[in-house]
This record gives sequence, structure tokens and C-alpha cells, in this order.
Amino acid sequence: MNLLMLNPLWLQTFVSLVETGSFTRTAQLRFMTQPGVSQHLKKLEQSCDSTLVVRLGKGIELTEQGRQVYQYALAQQQREEQLFDSLKFDAPFAGRCVIACSGALAQRIYPALLLLQSQHPALIIQLEVTPQRSIFQGISQSTIDLGISTQHLDEDNFSYQQAGSEPLALMLPAGIKDNGDIITTLMSLGLIQHPDASHYLNLYFSHCGDNALVDCDPAVFRQSGRINQLSQILLPVSKGLGFTVLPSSTLKHFADAARVKQYKAPNSVSEPLYFVTSRHRQLAARYNTVKTALLDILKA
Repeated sequence: MNLLMLNPLWLQTFVSLVETGSFTRTAQLRFMTQPGVSQHLKKLEQSCDSTLVVRLGKGIELTEQGRQVYQYALAQQQREEQLFDSLKFDAPFAGRCVIACSGALAQRIYPALLLLQSQHPALIIQLEVTPQRSIFQGISQSTIDLGISTQHLDEDNFSYQQAGSEPLALMLPAGIKDNGDIITTLMSLGLIQHPDASHYLNLYFSHCGDNALVDCDPAVFRQSGRINQLSQILLPVSKGLGFTVLPSSTLKHFADAARVKQYKAPNSVSEPLYFVTSRHRQLAARYNTVKTALLDILKA
């Protein structure tokens, strides 16, 4: 397989075919005819001297050789994007921006990023929703340029800038009666677990200023459910099946928000947010544009 002689147009058609699984859809996306798509595939297979796809009715399945060519084509696209980005290094309103954050934070910032992109169409916003450990890993591997995290690792590889805060809230069913004994209430409900629940509980209990919660070990609460999909965590709470702690912004995006209430503790509790970048890499000017827009949201 002589990859150096592969026609980039054939590769682009092949990528579309793999990702849509449909000759018809590929033709529509590429503004081609279906026979034209088939012709590109045939020429690519001839150049590779390999069968790349197996047709299954209206769909396709990749061969092992097809998977290799697909990964090669994606790598070529990424190198091309990186080249174009580098050529626009000093352009404040053009180029691709790869940003990573948690799911809760994505709900807060994505509308602002889309507004920024609508104002400057040459900006291409790529927002990755990922766990915090993956943010630092991606920055280290140069697959993520700008992360937003509540963690501040004591490592020399990263640079931090204060970006704002993430308020937390103890979420309860709206119909639960306030009997003046929050511990008894939480015991009766049970905890709706999620990937960040333990961290949020400990942080909230320690800083909320409610003596009963400050003196309580979060581990004493039974688990009444668990889910790892952010948009669904408040669903069992709204049905009276448990309590949990989440960023307060998640309630604004929950469809049945009227059935959930936030516990009124003496003190508000929040986590600091940081812009995280590689200490050894200078970001393009467009990232300053992005950070300025996000600071208005994150510090609000």
C-alpha cells in the first residue's frame, strides 16, 4: 500500500463513507453522485491493493485494512488542521479552538462559545466534555489546548489562571418536608451516587456552615441509586428517590427543575475554576478571545 500516492479527495470521501455508513448520505454530504462515491472507493482500494469495506445491504463494515486507512486519513486531516491553525497563530478571531471541561461546566459555557463563534465565523469551537484527569492527560499529549478544571495539580508541566468558580448545591426533592433535621431527611432519602458525588459531598459538608452537616460523615448515607449521565442525575431526586450534591447550574438545565430544590445552608459553597494550559506551549491569540468571553460567564 503506497500511502504517498493516495488522492486526498478519495480519502475525504472514504472518511465520510465510514462515518455515515451510507453511500447515499456520503454522496449528499460530498455533493457527489452515488456512482461517484463508489468510483472514489474503487480507486482508493486499487491504490491500496486491498478491500477496504464490505457492503452489508444498505450499510458497510470496515475490513482491517479499511480501519488502517481510516485512521491514516483522520491523521492527515488533523495534520492539515494543525497546519492551518499554525498559519493563523496571531489571528484573534480565526482558527480552531480545542477546549475541554466537565459536563456541568459545558452546560454553562457552550452557549457563550456558540455566540462567540456566530460573531466570528472563522473561529471553530471544539468543546470536549471529559473527566478532569483526561483534561490534564490531553494537555500533556497536545490533543487539548485549553482546559477548565477545579483541580490544581502540583506539577511543573501545567500553567494555571484563575477563571471563576463553580457553585455547589445540596439537591433535594421539592416536596420534602422541612422538619428542621437535615440529617434525618437525608438518611430517609438516601444518596443518588454519581462519579463526583463523594468529592462534592465532602466539600459541601465541610464548608456549608451547617453544624449538623459539618459534623456528619458522608459515608453514613445509604445509596438509593447511581447514574453517570449528568442530564439524568436530578431525575431520581425530582421523583423523591434520593438527594445528591451537584453544581447548582445543573438545575437550570434540568427539564423538571420545579420538582427539585436547593438546601439553604448558612454558607454558599463553590470550587475555584482554573484555565489550564501547557507550561511549555504558547497558545494562539484566538485563545485570549475565548478566555475573555468565558470569564464573563465563569465569574458571574
